Amino acid sequence: MKVKFIPAALFLMVGAALISTQSFGQKISDQYIKSSVLKGDADESMQYGVRELVSESSKNGSSFEMIGVKRLDNGDKFLVIGRHHIPSAHNINGQSADLPLAEMLNGKAETKFYESRFPQVSYSYISIDENDAKNLLEKVKQLRQNYIDADTAKVKNETRFYQYRLNEQFAVSMSKGKNGSSAKYFELIIGNRRQIVNSDKFILSLVEFLAY
Repeated sequence: MKVKFIPAALFLMVGAALISTQSFGQKISDQYIKSSVLKGDADESMQYGVRELVSESSKNGSSFEMIGVKRLDNGDKFLVIGRHHIPSAHNINGQSADLPLAEMLNGKAETKFYESRFPQVSYSYISIDENDAKNLLEKVKQLRQNYIDADTAKVKNETRFYQYRLNEQFAVSMSKGKNGSSAKYFELIIGNRRQIVNSDKFILSLVEFLAY
């Protein structure tokens, strides 16, 4: 299968007071899927399904998603992994700001007026095909086993890293020793963004995607 990998790390100005972090994140991923993963050719029709595998939001304004995308016409599958962060939400003249992402990406005139008045939203998404997802599953399972099997007695006054890099835009890392983590967690490197995830949940999400 032809590899389809398209990273996105963009910076946009938006109002988010009336939009929850989770729903806003979903709009970002929708736009990424439509504009990058399934762009299609000119004069082409397609049908596809989307399955939400992981959708997590935190109090600091960040959100993490894993989404399965499946073309119904040819069976091609893509796994979208990404995160975004909203630093804060602002009001204008005491009124909550509500500016949908779809309007921003469509370049409507009203967005220009608000452009300099909103906090930045940063996000980074990547997509991998089914073959890469299979490879990723096997490699992260082995990565965690290597971490568990390592001799912890020799790790003193240092941090030891265990990492698997799928490509230049995506890697999975674990750390042990001083300032280290545990086998319960993976650190995902998505473009230039980092995301801590439960290792069991990440592995199960990959299994669910492959069965989709």
